[in-house]
Amino acid sequence: MFKSFPLLEKSIRNRFLRMMLTLTVIILVTVIAFFLYADSVNDNLKEERESIREKAVIVDKLEESFNGIFFRARGYYAFQNDQELQLLYKDLAEFERLLDQFSTLNLTSKERELYKSLVDFHVNYKQTVLPEAISYVEADDYEALRKLSNSGTNDLVNQFVVYAKDYKSKTDEELNDIFQKTIEQAQQFTFFSFMLSGLILLLMAMMMWRVLYNLIRPVEQLTEATNAIAAGDSFELGPLVRRQDELGTLSNSFQFMSKSILEKEEVLMAQNEELTAQQIALQENQEQLQRSLSQLQKYNQLNHALTFTLDKQQLVAGVHKYLDELNRFDRSLMYLWEGNGYSSKGLSEQSIQQVVGMLNEDKRVRLEEEKSFVITRTVTPEAQGIATEPYYCYDLYSSVLDSSGKLVAVMMATREGHPFSAQELEDINGLMNRVSIAFERILMYEEVERSRQLNQDIIDNVNEGIQFVSLSGDVIQVNESLCRLVQCQDWLDGRKIVKQAWLEHFMSLCDQPEELRNFFEQAITDDFKETRKIRYKVSHEVPSFIEVYAASVYEEAEKVGTVFVHRDITREYEVDQMKSELVSTVSHELRTPLSSVLGFTELLLTKTVKPERQKKYIETIHKEAKRLTNLINDFLDLQRMESGRQQYSMQTLSLDELAIEIVNRFRHEKNHHVHLVDKARFVDVKADQERIIQLLTNLVGNAIKFSPDGGDVLITLENVNDALQVSIKDEGIGIPANALTKLFQKFKRIDNSSSRKIGGTGLGLAISKEIVSKHGGEIWIESEEGRGTTVYFQLPLVSKRLSEQTKKTAELVTEKKGLQVMIVEDDLSLGLLLSEELKSKGFTVIYHNDPKRAFEDALRTPLLGIVIDIMLGEEMDGWDLVQKLKETDKTSNIPIVISSALDKVKEKVEQYKIEKYLTKPYPPEELSNVLTSFLLSESSNGSVMFPGKE
Repeated sequence: MFKSFPLLEKSIRNRFLRMMLTLTVIILVTVIAFFLYADSVNDNLKEERESIREKAVIVDKLEESFNGIFFRARGYYAFQNDQELQLLYKDLAEFERLLDQFSTLNLTSKERELYKSLVDFHVNYKQTVLPEAISYVEADDYEALRKLSNSGTNDLVNQFVVYAKDYKSKTDEELNDIFQKTIEQAQQFTFFSFMLSGLILLLMAMMMWRVLYNLIRPVEQLTEATNAIAAGDSFELGPLVRRQDELGTLSNSFQFMSKSILEKEEVLMAQNEELTAQQIALQENQEQLQRSLSQLQKYNQLNHALTFTLDKQQLVAGVHKYLDELNRFDRSLMYLWEGNGYSSKGLSEQSIQQVVGMLNEDKRVRLEEEKSFVITRTVTPEAQGIATEPYYCYDLYSSVLDSSGKLVAVMMATREGHPFSAQELEDINGLMNRVSIAFERILMYEEVERSRQLNQDIIDNVNEGIQFVSLSGDVIQVNESLCRLVQCQDWLDGRKIVKQAWLEHFMSLCDQPEELRNFFEQAITDDFKETRKIRYKVSHEVPSFIEVYAASVYEEAEKVGTVFVHRDITREYEVDQMKSELVSTVSHELRTPLSSVLGFTELLLTKTVKPERQKKYIETIHKEAKRLTNLINDFLDLQRMESGRQQYSMQTLSLDELAIEIVNRFRHEKNHHVHLVDKARFVDVKADQERIIQLLTNLVGNAIKFSPDGGDVLITLENVNDALQVSIKDEGIGIPANALTKLFQKFKRIDNSSSRKIGGTGLGLAISKEIVSKHGGEIWIESEEGRGTTVYFQLPLVSKRLSEQTKKTAELVTEKKGLQVMIVEDDLSLGLLLSEELKSKGFTVIYHNDPKRAFEDALRTPLLGIVIDIMLGEEMDGWDLVQKLKETDKTSNIPIVISSALDKVKEKVEQYKIEKYLTKPYPPEELSNVLTSFLLSESSNGSVMFPGKE
């Protein structure tokens, strides 16, 4: 037998486990029994329900089969169909099978009686009735068949049908009874489950109360004992120490521990006091260590400042702060002798000036000789403040000297009632010696930096770009000129540019990257004495040409790098190109007319020609001679303009008069129509009439010359700010965008097939630019290749005053934005007079002398009205123009004013609904008043109409 362990048997854990095991067994047994009983009841009800349902199904099938037998029999009787007979036998077999299946069920006595009746019926019907009926049918003896049917067979069928219905109804009632029993049984089971759950909860509550009672009460007693120990009171555990479980063991241990604590309390108190003293000492040591660490950090900061600071003021501030924190001055000042920089404590600006002023020559000499000294003085009664006894003030003077012994900076500090010790003075003097070395280093750095900056300034002011490259190929130094030439402004920050980076930059700019790369790499690696050079082109918006020289740089006969000097030779290149173009142009332009002159002259000298041919030859010689004269004159004009020897006769001119004169000069051009749109209210400029005519002739001539397929040449005058802007627009071959910036250069011509066929010296635009520049204006070109060209120039206006009437009319014109007046007049003087009058009132004037061109312009231009002269030309007169305008929908509603020297033709005026017929001569104001009335009121045709834009 094993020996028992009372302590183990009576432990709290064992008792709790036994209680839990007992309760668990009871609950499991109860629950299992309950579920077994419930399952048995449910199985019985289920079997009963299935049996009833199976009987009902078989009875339904028997009824269906029974009905089928008689249905097939009657079908056979009626139609004598053998197929119906076969189906009848099949139904009889099925009926027999269902009877056999019905007999295997658990049948009641009534059900067994029914079974026997059905079996008897089946046997009788199959063996007796059916054969007899078939014989009657085959013998066509339907009377006997009716007697057989009435003999009682049908009664049995009807009884079975009624029984089947009753059986079905009874089966439904039994199923309902079973369902109701199932519900009642479920309710009983639910109630029992609730009761069982309540009982289980009650048992668990009782068990938990017992466990808690056995645990919590002892714990409360132990807690009371703990509080008693903490308060220093006595305590008694009583029955707890006699318990044979864990709480008893815990109580005994607690009682022993409390006694041990009481015994050792005094020892612990003594040890605690000793630890407290040690902690205080440790804190004092830690504070001392922290102060030493802080002092060391400040010293390191001072060393860093003395070693690396390159700014005098920053160094003065750092040294002054360190000395003040170390020596606790009442007031102090560290003053930089050169530059007047300082750092102070406790002194105002005025006081600082006084202190510096008191530093006389004697003290300065003494500082240079002794380096430092202290002056002791008695504090005046006024400065003693609340002090009752007199005391001393100690002023310290310490110097910072350069290598030659001259004073650089001075430290002045004072302490009241606290003298400087010998150790403090020694530390301050040692620090001042180090400060002197730091100042000497700063002075050397500043001198080196001044020299470096001077060298850099010299390099930056050199026109050539300078690039110094090390042996490894890195760029060490560049100047501003190089960065301007090759667009590398970010290289000026002083950083080193690696070889690959700057080579790729150059390669991306020039047109010969591989050739230039080889030149750079060979110049960097080769050791050569001579100078090497190469030319390259930089592809900016305006291309430039650079010539770069390479030379090795030596230090004590050893190569340390390569210097590249980049020189902009664009101007020289352009001069060379210009010389080539000059020779080419002059040779071509001179030889061509000279060939004609010499050829026709030789024909006249060597051959006899008819007078009419002779006249033609002489006219050709005269024309080519004039061409040569114009070419020479262009050369001479340009040479005089560039040299400043060209004379200008400045006078006030109306530029619209000159514009109309130019229009009339070119009126006989067959393929080109030159017309004027005058939008300018102010046209007076200070100019040389001959040069302005030359300017306009050049520009209009170019527009015609470079429009080989013909087209319109439009001269437009308008005011832009304080200037008169003139534009000449053509519909010619246009100019490539990349050639626009070079057009005003001498001998510069567009290099394409179209312009080469046209020819020219390339001096016209250069002369035009010189003329405009001398008049204080500017000239520019806008063009699109294949779409035509527009040349603009602006000249300063003399005045721009408006009359009150003009201002009113201008306001109306502004409100009717886009309204313009067309004048169709072949008389230059009258056209100019009418134009000036209308412009003075604020109208925009479009001038034409060709009625055909005027009609075309009217189709695409919004017009306020048209002023037409009757006597215009041979092919088309004024009335013809009026007729076309009125017959065209786009222009039929434009008001028309007739301006003619002929008498008024009333029929045509009424026919074409002319707004006004003015007979020359008439005051120009009358025309402007008529046009103004178009703005102020509606015309006789209704509101003023304008042609639609195409």
